[in-house]
Amino acid sequence: MKQISLLFLLLALAAVAQAQRIQVVDTDGLPIAAVCVTNAKGALVGSTDSEGWLNDAKGVKNLYFSHVAFKPTHVNIDTIPSHCVVMQDETFQLTELEVKPKELLYVQTYYRLVYVCDEGPIYFRAGVVDNTYELAKQKISAKTRSVSKGENGLIRFLLSTLVGHIVDRWARIDTMTYYKRILKNAERGSLSITQEASGRRVVSDTISVLGYIDDDMQAGQRTTSFDIWTYDDHIEATKAAAKAAKTGKKPKEKKEKFEANHGYFEVYNINENGKSRVDDLVMKQILVSGHFERTDQDYIILLETYTIGRDYIDKKEFKQTRKENEVEMDINELRRLENNHHIPPLAPNLKAAVDMLFKKDVKD
Repeated sequence: MKQISLLFLLLALAAVAQAQRIQVVDTDGLPIAAVCVTNAKGALVGSTDSEGWLNDAKGVKNLYFSHVAFKPTHVNIDTIPSHCVVMQDETFQLTELEVKPKELLYVQTYYRLVYVCDEGPIYFRAGVVDNTYELAKQKISAKTRSVSKGENGLIRFLLSTLVGHIVDRWARIDTMTYYKRILKNAERGSLSITQEASGRRVVSDTISVLGYIDDDMQAGQRTTSFDIWTYDDHIEATKAAAKAAKTGKKPKEKKEKFEANHGYFEVYNINENGKSRVDDLVMKQILVSGHFERTDQDYIILLETYTIGRDYIDKKEFKQTRKENEVEMDINELRRLENNHHIPPLAPNLKAAVDMLFKKDVKD
């Protein structure tokens, strides 16, 4: 009798463990990687892998899903017996651009970064980047205006000092899309690309699937999703194994005190030939997730970037534009920018938690 009771107990525990694993997909049923998952208070639950799986909901009933290209989604885990969450596409689009015979292409991007741990957001940074692309020299320049807030002054100072300039750089436009970087690595043989019946291209190395490329010619957009960190780790592991095989010594174990994943996501407008220009960036997201062993804390750094303005201008016009843009950056100005440019809001739970960092109520 005791053995039967134990068996039922084990089965029950296995069912609970199974119930905590959830897959996140789009309306076509395709998995969504690098989704940030938090609880009602904005504290971290986890992130989805390249196959869209959140491997452990940690017993949290009410889950909030955030991704730059999809509407924030809230579910109660008890209401999804299929363990599948569907996220709806976000409607953010670029405005039309009139080509003019001028020397500069001006692209304004808006970004926001949320650093979330097990206790909730501990750092927030957002701002506007004035990007200029000199057509003749094919050179990009950028100037950033930003505001940041931390759980305390020390966190804000350290993170702004250590990573602020990196975040600003991530939020700029780039002459080369990540799609092209993937293709270059595929040409070198370090990545392989296979075509699925759905039209999706699957990007893999010799170890696992690392991402996807989707061309939607009807919508005129290309979506690229790629796990940079895992790709780099696989390259290092392959090199270490080859060296060990050659020398007869075991590969040295990594000394990092954290485990991390680095998911990159971008959406570019494309023309009928599948080509993009530097100003065709619609949105991009970088998600870094991992675990600090010393503090036993999970964390996610979620960076979202949107293109909010673009035009052909000359240097005199750009100087005037920069002058007009010199307004004081604060949380109210950020909210005004988000509203004026129809930037998708943060999930309500994250927005409320971020507002608490600024220790004041913010009216939309």
